[in-house]
Amino acid sequence: MKFCTLTILTLLGLAPVVSAAQQAPLPVAATTEENHPFFRTALYPSWSAMTPQQALTDVQAAIRQAQERLSAIVAVTPEQATFDNTFLAWYEAGENIKQAMNYVYHLHISLGNKDMQHMMNKLLQETTTYSAEGLHGAQIAKVLQQTANAPWVKDLSPAKQRFIQQTLAGMHDSGLTLSPEKQVRKAQIEQELSQLGFRFSQYVKMGAGLWELVITDPTKLEGMPERWMQNAAAAARQHGYATPEKPAWLINLSTSPAGAVLRYCKVAETRRQCWLGTTSAGTDRTLNTEPLIHRILELRHELATLLGYKNFADKEAAHRMMGNGEQALAFVNALLEASKPAWDAYVADEMKRYSQASGQELSTVAPWDTAYLNAQLPPARSSFNVKSITPYLQADKVINGLFNIWSKVLSLRYEELPTVCLKPGEICPEGHVEVWYPGVRCFAVKDAATGTHLGSFYMDLYTRPGKRAQAWCLPLRDGNPAPDGGVGEPHLAALMANLTPPMPGRPHLFSHGEIYMLFHEFGHMMHMMLGHGEIRPHCTAEVERDFVEMPSHLQESWIWEPEALATFAYHYETGEPLPAELAQQLASSRGSNPIEQHMRMLLCSKLDLELHMHYHDKYKGRPIDEVTTEILAPWLFPYTEQAPSEVRTLTYTMAEGYAACLYTYKWCEMMAADAMSEFKKEGILNPAVGSRYRRCILERGSSVPAMQQIRDFLGRDPKPDALIKLFQPR
Repeated sequence: MKFCTLTILTLLGLAPVVSAAQQAPLPVAATTEENHPFFRTALYPSWSAMTPQQALTDVQAAIRQAQERLSAIVAVTPEQATFDNTFLAWYEAGENIKQAMNYVYHLHISLGNKDMQHMMNKLLQETTTYSAEGLHGAQIAKVLQQTANAPWVKDLSPAKQRFIQQTLAGMHDSGLTLSPEKQVRKAQIEQELSQLGFRFSQYVKMGAGLWELVITDPTKLEGMPERWMQNAAAAARQHGYATPEKPAWLINLSTSPAGAVLRYCKVAETRRQCWLGTTSAGTDRTLNTEPLIHRILELRHELATLLGYKNFADKEAAHRMMGNGEQALAFVNALLEASKPAWDAYVADEMKRYSQASGQELSTVAPWDTAYLNAQLPPARSSFNVKSITPYLQADKVINGLFNIWSKVLSLRYEELPTVCLKPGEICPEGHVEVWYPGVRCFAVKDAATGTHLGSFYMDLYTRPGKRAQAWCLPLRDGNPAPDGGVGEPHLAALMANLTPPMPGRPHLFSHGEIYMLFHEFGHMMHMMLGHGEIRPHCTAEVERDFVEMPSHLQESWIWEPEALATFAYHYETGEPLPAELAQQLASSRGSNPIEQHMRMLLCSKLDLELHMHYHDKYKGRPIDEVTTEILAPWLFPYTEQAPSEVRTLTYTMAEGYAACLYTYKWCEMMAADAMSEFKKEGILNPAVGSRYRRCILERGSSVPAMQQIRDFLGRDPKPDALIKLFQPR
C-alpha cells in the first residue's frame, strides 16, 4: 500500500520545495488550452486526448514556458522584487510540466500502455535536462537570496515568510548555493547513486528467483503432502532435472515452494537447505548486494557532507519533524525499550511452544525448525479467523459506509458524478466527467454546511492487466486558494487500488485486508482534498515526510472498531449485522500478535539510521552481516543462526526513497494511535473531535509545521502510550 502524495515532478527534483502550480499571471507566452490537453485549465482532464505523442508535445511546450518564466525571475532587480515575482514565481515556473507529468505518470501506472511507458522514459530525460540545465541555478539563487534579505520581507504574513524559508532550504539541499565545482561533484554522486540503486533493485529481484534445490532421494522429503510432491516432480522434469526413469523433485520459491518444506518436511537437513536458500537473496556471488551497499553508504555520506550536514540521516531529517538523525534514533531506541516487555513475553511464549513441540527444553532454536515445530501444535493464540467476517463485507455497503463515516466525522458531503470513457475524438456529454477506463468513478467532496466544492477524486479500485500492483493516491491538480485564503479552485486526485473485482453470479465481497487498504488510502485522499491556505504552495498534502502517513494510519483504525463496522457490515445473504461477538473478536485480534511485525520495522529503522549516521566512523569496510548483528543484538530472536542482514534486500532504504527514513512509518503510526485515543474519548464518530482533526491537521496542508499541527490537535506533544498498548500481552 504505497502512497503517493509526492508528485512525479517533486520526486525528480524539478520543484523547489513541493509541487509547482499557477496562481498569479506570469510574463510568458500564452498557450492554447485546446492544443495542450495535458495542462488544460479545466478541473477535469480530457483523458482521451492524452496520447503519448501529445504528451511529448505538451511537456516540451511546458519546458519552454518554464524557461521563459525563469528568465523573467533572473531579470528582476532588487528594487522590483516582490514575493509574487520572485519566490512565488519560482514555485510556479514549472506548473505545466508538473501537471503534464502527473497525468503521464498516472496513465503509465494505471493502464500499463507500452507506448506511454516508452514516452514516460523519454519525458524523464527531457525533464531531467530541464532540472539540471534550465533553472539558471546560481542566478536564481542570487535573486531569491537577495529578496529574502529585503527589509519588506519581515512585514509579510507568517505563511509567506515560512514559504521563503522552505524555498531557501530546498535550494540549499538541491545544491544551487554550492560552488560550480561542488555542483559538478554533487551531480556525479547523484548519477552514480541512481545507477547503484537500480542495480541493487535488480540484484534483489533476480536473486529472489535464482535459488532452487533439486532432491533426488524421496526420503529427504518425508512428510511432504502428495500434491506438493507431484508438483515438485513435474517441475523437475520441466526444467530438465529428471526423467520418468530418474525422478527428482525441484524446490524453489514458486511452483513447489520452499515454505511448504519448512512447514511439513520431517528431515531437518532438507529444511536447513531450504532456509539457507530462501534467505540467500543478496548473497549470491554474482548478485551480491554487499559491495553496492558499501558504495551507496559512502556516496550518501559524501553527499551529506558536501551540503554541510554531519551525516546523511541529518540531511534527510533536517526539514522534517525530527530535525536531525539523533532525534530520530532516540525515538526508535525509546520505542524499542518501551516494546521490550511485550517482545520478551512473545519470545518466551514462542520458546515454550518450541520446547513443547520438540519434547526438550530449548534456549535457542534453529530458524529452519520454527515453522515445522509450530505445525506440530495447536495455534498459540486466538483461533479467530478474520475470513469469518468476509460475508459481512459487501463491496457496495463498504464503500457507502466509508463515505458515511467520513461525511459524519468530517462534516462533508460526497456526490458521485456521471462518468464516461471516450475514444480519441469523441465529445464528452454535457454533465459527465471523462475517465481513463470503464468503471472508474468520480466524486465531488463538498463542505456539508456551506456546499463549498473542496475537491474531486476518481476511484479506480479493481485489478486489471497492466495496472500497477498495490494501492496508492496520486494528486493530479492542486487546488488554488481564494483571495481571502479560503477555498478557491478545488483539488483533483485519484485513489487507485487492486481490489477483487465483481464477478457475474457471485456476491461482491471484500476481505478485511482490502478494506484496510481502502480506508488507509482514503486517509491520504482526505488530506489531499481538504488542504487550503493563504498561498497555493501550502494547499497540498505534501507535508513533512515523517508526517505524511499520519492521516492514513489514523483513518485505517476505524476498520477495527465495532462502532464503525456497525455502519456497513451486513451479511450479504441475510442482511443481518455483524454479530457483536465477531466484531469484538476482530477488535481484539488487532493486538493478538503484531509484536513480531512491529519489532521488525523498528529494527529495520534502527539499522537504517545507524548505517546512515555512523557508517564512516564505525562500519565502513566491515562485513554487513557482522555490523547488523552488532547493532541489533539485544533484540534478536534467540536463533542458533541468524539470517543474512536484512539490509542486503532492503530496497526501501538502499534503492528507493526511504533512506534514513524508515522510522517515519512507526513515527506516523505512533501519532495516529495517539490521535485515535482522542476520538475514543468522545466516540469515534463524534463530529466535534472530527472537526478539530479537520481544522488542525487536514485543512492546514503545509502552512504550519507538522509538529504544531499535531500539538494543536492533541493539546500536547505526541506520546507512544496508545501504540505500545496495542502490543501488550492480552
